[in-house]
Amino acid sequence: MTAKKRGIVNTYLMYLLLALVILFPATWVLFGSIKPTSELFAFPATFIPQAFTLENYVSVLQRTPMLLYLKNTVLVALLTVFGSLLLAAPGAYGFSRFDFRLKYPLLIAMLGLQLIPSTVNIIPYYVMFARLNLLNSLTGLTLIYISGRIPFSIWILKGFFDSLPESIIDAAKVDGCSPMRTFWTILLPLSLPGLGAAGFLSFLAAWGELLIPLTVASSRDVAVVSVGLYTFFGEGFTAYNQLFAATMMSVLPILVVFFFSQQSFIAGLTRGTGK
Repeated sequence: MTAKKRGIVNTYLMYLLLALVILFPATWVLFGSIKPTSELFAFPATFIPQAFTLENYVSVLQRTPMLLYLKNTVLVALLTVFGSLLLAAPGAYGFSRFDFRLKYPLLIAMLGLQLIPSTVNIIPYYVMFARLNLLNSLTGLTLIYISGRIPFSIWILKGFFDSLPESIIDAAKVDGCSPMRTFWTILLPLSLPGLGAAGFLSFLAAWGELLIPLTVASSRDVAVVSVGLYTFFGEGFTAYNQLFAATMMSVLPILVVFFFSQQSFIAGLTRGTGK
């Protein structure tokens, strides 16, 4: 076997190992969600269910406000996507097509903001929102998510705008289009893959965040799904089979969205890597 073939084999073996590391826990949760309680705690443990049941899902829907958690999460995630793209797209266009003072320091500063852990801002968020009467509200939670996703979205969309041919803008100028009209009517429709990629990442970040909503929006009426899953852990016994079922209900929407949009998502990310 040549060195090139050995490298290919080793690469695919590494991919297989990574897939097993990622898929094994997920598969365990999936199978655990359809096992009866007696089988879940049986010894020796079984990986594939011997008895199939949907009782765990029914119990979650009957005993917990899981549908409310999902509704709140979908609302917050969609508003985060809309708000972050609405503000990030014009900013990314400006960074891509105009030269101004401190342009690159500002880009580096925005990138540096993404390196700050969310835990650093927990206390300022809580104090600020308490004074604004926005604690335990979806509005306050959405504002935090939008402000946190704008810098990263600007970076993604700037790379995408950089990849668009300059001839498009030149043709628009010849036709008498202003820079803003060129952006809204020509460049923005051409940037749908980039918008989709940035929007999906914002949706994913808003969907999976735990610490911020647990601190500023932990009330039952406005709790999101991550906080709802956290409530399954309590003192004493934890109903792991119901926790597994709730976990599958929380990740299924993300998996469905990614399954149907993965091609445009990957295209949106790779399109902006080169000009």
